[in-house]
This record gives sequence, C-alpha cells and structure tokens, in this order.
Amino acid sequence: MKIGSISFLLLLFILSFSIALMVYALCTQKDSHALLGLCGILTSLVLFILYKTFASSAHCPLCRGHVLRGSGAQRNRRARRSLGSHRLRVACDIVFTNSFICPYCNEQTLCIVRARRPM
Repeated sequence: MKIGSISFLLLLFILSFSIALMVYALCTQKDSHALLGLCGILTSLVLFILYKTFASSAHCPLCRGHVLRGSGAQRNRRARRSLGSHRLRVACDIVFTNSFICPYCNEQTLCIVRARRPM
C-alpha cells in the first residue's frame, strides 16, 4: 500500500517537473533541458507502471473499495480532497500518517498488515 502511494506522489511530482522543464526548454531552446525533461517523462512512465501494479493492493477493509485506483463507485459526500483529488489525499495520508480515510465510506483505516490465520 505504501509503495503504491509513494510511487503515485513521485509520479505527480516528476511529471509536473518534467512538463515545466520541457516548456522552459522550448522557450529558451536549450537541448540539455529538453533531454532532462524527456528523461523525466520516461521515468514517470516507469513510475506509472509501478503505481498501477501496487495500487490494486490498497483497499478499504470495510467497503472493499480500491482507494488508490478508480473503482467507478460514488464517493461519500463528506469525503475531502487535497488539491482537487481524492487519490492525492489518500496517498499523502498513507505516506505521512500511516492511515487513511476512505473516500467511499468515510471511515478511517490504519495501514497495518495482519497476520494470516494458520491453515
């Protein structure tokens, strides 16, 4: 769950930085900045694949809604956003507080790994 959140936050940061760097490179016509921006976009592509792989493991134990991946379900009307995004809020909460509030059922959940029952 934490790897998916970290990869999502890094993806947003690197992608926005790369786009800004590409725009700057187009305005000033510096090839070295354009190459760095292209490397950042390729890095964000790798992070996107990593995010999609690990985002399916993050779910609410109460409603079973996938909190880092779009499920198509209606979100709770009291669910709060961070910069206009429910996923960004959940990802920041998982990374910084080790808990999150589900945007679908609005219940707080701790990010702990429970031991499996012996067979």
